[in-house]
This record gives sequence, C-alpha cells and structure tokens, in this order.
Amino acid sequence: MTDVTSNKAKPRYLAGEVEQELRSLIENGKYQVGEKMPTENALGQQFKVSRTVIREAIAGLRAAGLVISRRGSGVFIEKTSVAEPGANLFLSTGGNRTREVIDTLELRSTVEVQSAYLAATRASYGQIEEILESHQRFSEEIAKLGKVENADFVFHEAIAKATNNEAFVQFLQHLGKRTIPRANLPMARDSQAYQDYMVKLENEHLVIANAISDRNADEAANAMKIHLQDSLARYRVLSRDKNKLK
Repeated sequence: MTDVTSNKAKPRYLAGEVEQELRSLIENGKYQVGEKMPTENALGQQFKVSRTVIREAIAGLRAAGLVISRRGSGVFIEKTSVAEPGANLFLSTGGNRTREVIDTLELRSTVEVQSAYLAATRASYGQIEEILESHQRFSEEIAKLGKVENADFVFHEAIAKATNNEAFVQFLQHLGKRTIPRANLPMARDSQAYQDYMVKLENEHLVIANAISDRNADEAANAMKIHLQDSLARYRVLSRDKNKLK
C-alpha cells in the first residue's frame, strides 16, 4: 500500500485512486469508527490534488457507506467495511436490481425536484460555485472516458447541500450507491451509445446548474424533474425488455 503519510506522495492522483487509498486506510484500521477524517485541505496537500478531487473521492466513500458528513463538523468514519447488499436503509426488492433502480428513481424524483427548487432560492454564492465546479468535474470525466459515478454523485450532493437543509444531504448519503445506478445500463462504457447517454446527462446537469445559478427555482425544479424522469423512463424500458426474455 502507498505510504500516504510520506512527504514523497505522488504528484497527482485521480479521484478514484484517492478513494481507493482512503478506503484501504479505513479498512486497515488507520481510521476508527467515529473518528474525524482530515480536512479537504489537509488531504489535498497529502495527495497533491485539488479540493475538487478530494470531494469526489470522499463522495465515493459516502456512497459506499464508509463515511458520513456532519454539517459544520466535518467527515467522520461511519464503518470500516462496505455493507452487504440490502443493508442500506432504503429498499429491498428481493434481488431485482432493475426494479430497485426504478423504485429509487421514483423516490428521488419526489425529493430532488424540491431539492433543486430550494437550492435555487437558498444557495450561497460559494454553494453555487460548488455546483458549477462539480458539473465541470463531471464533464471532464466524460471527456476522458473516466468513471463518472462519483462525479455524478458529487453534483447531486452539492445541490442537496445548497438547500441548507441537512435532511436532503442525509437522504442522498443513505441511498449511497443506489443514487447512481449506472452499472445496470446494457451498454459498454466505451460504446458510442454510452457516450451519447453521458453527453445527454451532461447537458441536463448544465441546465439544472445554470437554473440554480440564475436563482430560477421553477426552472431548476423542472430541469431536475426532466433529468430524473428521463432516467426513470430508460430503466422502465430496460425492465420491460428483460421481462420479455423470461
């Protein structure tokens, strides 16, 4: 394992590499349950990366249920190993992954539309900058055919934080990896169909981010509704296609 406590750390890590290194430290006992993690600035200096990269890596740990954010206090270790499937707070559909994704998207469609609305009315300038920055990171991952799931989660989480209502943030964190169900799509990551879909998501994210930045609450809510409803429609088609094969 890389000695991340050394001053001779690698000059650059991808967010995924930082996440894996931190995950290893957590699982190997470097950090204990309930312990506060170093600040974004400290981790950025340790890994020699920007705070944006650190935020994305931490988001991956949150999605896995390993850490939890406490507003005004920082990020704390929630557990030292990834929970078994079905141990999440929400949803259990007897192993029907596509059905679970549909159920989750229906739930998100209710909560995150309001989240976007509130973000447009309540976000600070700093929080709007976080949303725009997270969108830029998502775009960069798409351009390099990277792993976009964490960047996607960070974008939605940034909007939840901009509501200044911790319940919205906790909602996404409890859903964890269910929030971004990309692995269930029947297309290869390097296929044109996948790239076209990613560009579509990128454009939808941009409309949401711009509406929040413009303080247009109705437009932000509608853009989020369209974004999630389009994803929901795609998975409903996938579910029907699977049922036809049975």
